[in-house]
Amino acid sequence: MIVFRADLSSHAGLEPLRRCAYLASLLRKANEVLLCCRDDKRAAKFLAEKHIPFSLVKDPGAIDITEARALVFDLASLSSQDLALLAKAQKAGVKTIQIVPAIGESQAVDVVVRPFAGPQSALLHHKFRHFNRARRKYRKNIKNIFINLGDLLSYRDLRAVVDVLHRLRFKMKIAPGLNVKKADKRNLMRIYPGIHFCGKSESQARAYFEADLALIPPGEEALESACVGTPALFMSMEQGQVALADACATLGIGVKIPVLADFSVQSVRDALAPLVPELREQMGAVGKGLVDGLGVQRFFRMLKETGIIA
Repeated sequence: MIVFRADLSSHAGLEPLRRCAYLASLLRKANEVLLCCRDDKRAAKFLAEKHIPFSLVKDPGAIDITEARALVFDLASLSSQDLALLAKAQKAGVKTIQIVPAIGESQAVDVVVRPFAGPQSALLHHKFRHFNRARRKYRKNIKNIFINLGDLLSYRDLRAVVDVLHRLRFKMKIAPGLNVKKADKRNLMRIYPGIHFCGKSESQARAYFEADLALIPPGEEALESACVGTPALFMSMEQGQVALADACATLGIGVKIPVLADFSVQSVRDALAPLVPELREQMGAVGKGLVDGLGVQRFFRMLKETGIIA
């Protein structure tokens, strides 16, 4: 059995659970899998929809790993209970793997995987690989913007962003997140005609690919946008992301955009002014070169080389 340990994150939202559920769905064809997360209604609802064996736990240290061949952590930091689980696994000879996010710290495990390290380890859905290979055009004028500011974005903040972009006459597709209810969606579509919301797809690769720009926080979303060749607008959602936004912009795959408090028609207009078609095409080419969408295949190859899977 391969046991995954992930939680709904205060920084990354459902991303760790989404990533582990995808990996587990691929591995379960030939392996027993179990995804363990702390008891949370939103996490439970998400996992139930994925049809992946999962367990809600109060004490991660008490997770039964007697039949486990490997234990995969996808946590920004390990609690004392998770450290106890790690020590139990190491004592029992269970292989330990840690997926470390953009803002996170690694532990003394057998294998460390850093999805933000680039093409070698970006664990993206296979659809991103397909769009990485697809040819695309870069319009003379920016028209469509994909908004994916995280699972925990509030309705109030989302409306503020949509209002500014609507005034600039952009069309928008939105990944709504956990805090935006159906009534909120209907309200936004009534106030701002022409906006659309993503459905419950396993992957947002097409939404990224069809957009001229992606408005995202710096982090794992930057890998997704880069992989399909869509230039990104990096908005820091918290203080710890400011340096990461600088690093993402330095890679040449997008530009920083003002934080929400300074997000206005004029500030956005100023940020977008340099993004002529030639520069956007260049950013797209750089992104596709950095992230090829084959990280999952490399991850499974590593599991085979270490004897974790056949």
